[in-house]
Amino acid sequence: MNKSPHISSINQIIECIRDKKIAHLVTEDLSFTSNQITINSDRVTNFGSCSYLGLEFNEQLKKSARDCIDQFGTQFSASRAYISLGIYDQLEEKLLQIFDNPSLVVPTTTLGHMAAIPILIDKKDAIIMDHQVHNSVQTSVALVKERGVHVELVRHNHLDKLEQKIKALQNKYESIWYMADGVYSMFGDFAPVNELKTLLDKYPNFNVYIDDAHGMSCYGKHGRGYVLSQGDQHERMVVAVSFAKAFASGGGAIVFPSKEMAQKVRNCGGPLITSGPMQPAALGAALASANIHLSDEIISLQEDLQEKILYTHLLLKKMDLPDVSEKKSPIFFIGVGLPKIGYNIVSRMKQSGHFVNIGIFPAVPMKNTGIRFTITRLHTFEQIESMVRDLAHHYQEALKEENVSIDQVYKAFKLQTPEDNFAEKEVRSLMLSQNLTVELSNTIMDIKKEEWDRNLGDRGMFDWNNLNILENTFCNQDKIENNWSFYYLTVKDKGGEVILQTFLTSGLMKDDMLSDNVISEDVEKYRKEDPYFYTSNFLTVGCLITEGDHLYLNKSGELWREALGILFQQIEKLQRETEATTLMIRDMNSSDHEMDNLMVDNGFFKVDMLENFQLNTENWSVNDSFKETLSKRSKRHFKENVERFEEIYDVRVIQKPTEKQLLAYYQLYLNVFGNSYEINTFKLPFTFFENMRENKNWEVIALYLKKNQVEDQEMTTNYCVGVVFAYKGLKTYIPALVGIDYQLNRQYNVYRQSIYQLIKRSKMLGYDCVHFGFSAGIEKKKFGAKPFRSCAYMQVKDNYKFESLMTGTFGKEEPLGIDKA
Repeated sequence: MNKSPHISSINQIIECIRDKKIAHLVTEDLSFTSNQITINSDRVTNFGSCSYLGLEFNEQLKKSARDCIDQFGTQFSASRAYISLGIYDQLEEKLLQIFDNPSLVVPTTTLGHMAAIPILIDKKDAIIMDHQVHNSVQTSVALVKERGVHVELVRHNHLDKLEQKIKALQNKYESIWYMADGVYSMFGDFAPVNELKTLLDKYPNFNVYIDDAHGMSCYGKHGRGYVLSQGDQHERMVVAVSFAKAFASGGGAIVFPSKEMAQKVRNCGGPLITSGPMQPAALGAALASANIHLSDEIISLQEDLQEKILYTHLLLKKMDLPDVSEKKSPIFFIGVGLPKIGYNIVSRMKQSGHFVNIGIFPAVPMKNTGIRFTITRLHTFEQIESMVRDLAHHYQEALKEENVSIDQVYKAFKLQTPEDNFAEKEVRSLMLSQNLTVELSNTIMDIKKEEWDRNLGDRGMFDWNNLNILENTFCNQDKIENNWSFYYLTVKDKGGEVILQTFLTSGLMKDDMLSDNVISEDVEKYRKEDPYFYTSNFLTVGCLITEGDHLYLNKSGELWREALGILFQQIEKLQRETEATTLMIRDMNSSDHEMDNLMVDNGFFKVDMLENFQLNTENWSVNDSFKETLSKRSKRHFKENVERFEEIYDVRVIQKPTEKQLLAYYQLYLNVFGNSYEINTFKLPFTFFENMRENKNWEVIALYLKKNQVEDQEMTTNYCVGVVFAYKGLKTYIPALVGIDYQLNRQYNVYRQSIYQLIKRSKMLGYDCVHFGFSAGIEKKKFGAKPFRSCAYMQVKDNYKFESLMTGTFGKEEPLGIDKA
């Protein structure tokens, strides 16, 4: 099973929308004669087709496909490396007339990418991908990345950022390839082709590879696509097109600037050697479609499509719907903001007789969900008008139902709000519940200690006392990352009973905090020059150094969902105030599927967190041998690596260390901090440790080497090699931070001894549970600790950063500093 957090998040979202019956649908028709289809017994007009010119019902294409089946059968099963149907040569000859450059017919555009990209790009080259380039291109790039090709991501259509990267890479690599789309499949926007040609002329080792799948047939002379409609193909530009959309046949082609390049890909491209070819029916349809493209008929088809596209835009403007798509593109995207609004509208539209799609994460940020639909030449003006009219109605009703204002949607997409959004719209602010009261405070001092500790105090080191320490620590600090704002939210029913209680913090975090170790190690190399590289403002439930379920939710009654809705409203409000780009609700139960769906509906995707570990010592007495509680294998480990070293240590429990001691302990903490990237955060300020000293719930377990027990006789009893900063919680003992002398760790098993001593200390204090937290799971399991899974729910406004970290394709961009984009 794929354990990638990216894949897991996407899978959870798709499962959610599949359950709502708006994805993975199947038609129920026995045949098609128009754009009417049947889904779940509903007869609907299809506004999800990419056959923009409506040629799928063209009699010439259907007849040609039938004729080829009659002549050559259903398939000609042979690799093109050996033999091809003669229709291939006929088709490629016609494509030469369409494109004015040699092309190579491929079974699918995706297989074309997989054939061409590994042949065109060498280990000595570099690739820069547009953030929104089609997944099929990204998949092919991943193949060459595995071979060692340097790959980076650049913000969508930001040519200034692209040029920065070209300058940075041009002297390091023989060729630089930029991967982009001609027409982007989600918002329908276009690649800046002429500006790219300017860069091609300016930088001799710069090349461009463009997937123009959605542009083919709709634009340009002979329907050669959007990219080639902008002028001649540059000598260092390769264009991929699809025949499976407006061309209406299946298959695709790669258009090259030279015969030599085309022949090289045909000779060496893996899928062209080992994969099956286009089958006779598809080749026949493609041949007939090419004939139409080479006739004057293509002009009238394109004009008819553009007329309907323009008509749709005019209607959307008239209805004041937030249209964020390009004016000449057949792909439309209407912003709705939260996923639950999108689900609501898609379901309503289907009931009204219109099939439209939802645009959702990861294609767009979660809070930039939208209604995606396409316009084809087959749509009548009446169908378009009916669809837009119903969309405007259902849009308004869905906003009311989900208690969201139109202003919020426009802000989410950075659009200017029209003066009059809907004919019946009234300006509404968020309505708080009539059944619940809301209390929001900036300090724990405003919360009753007994109430807070009763609800949340036994869940970790965020009881009332320690939150007071955290507030006093993370303020008025010199470094920006050490200044947090605290927010305490309490939701009560009319009788004063707490239904929801939590706290949130905002500040600056590393974007790779939850990324793989290897990714964080690479990012840290950039941070040596710029400490704030890939950092963002965050807003999280809990804070960056507390662990445990930070959300108290009383589910005994019917009001908890309403209370959760208030939490979402407050998070949105705080996000605007703090300009946070990353939102997180963390350490939640990873198997709560009801919560999963609620979170997705409100714009959060799920990320599995690292395994957390707890040790239950209820059945062990400190006077008994701890070794006997362990498994046979762990007993051997304990005897060899823990027990036989115990006598060399002088173990001290220190409630209030001196300044000198604390400085030494802090240095040991920094050793561990500098060697661990499992959860990558900024180092804690020394002030935090000073404030610990003043609180009776914090204590230090310090391990000193006894002089007479070690080989190095120069060591003294004042030499500390290991330290544990432990918090005495209400019900659990929490070793929050560890410090180790790594030069002596292996020789004297310092870390393992630290674990054992904190377990002993926990039991001496009367605790039956040690909350170990994240990381070092192998070592903790050897002491009998049990893992449990938790998850985080996140919103990321900056999908570029999120995806570049997930794929390891980030790179340096100027200017340096905190990026709040």
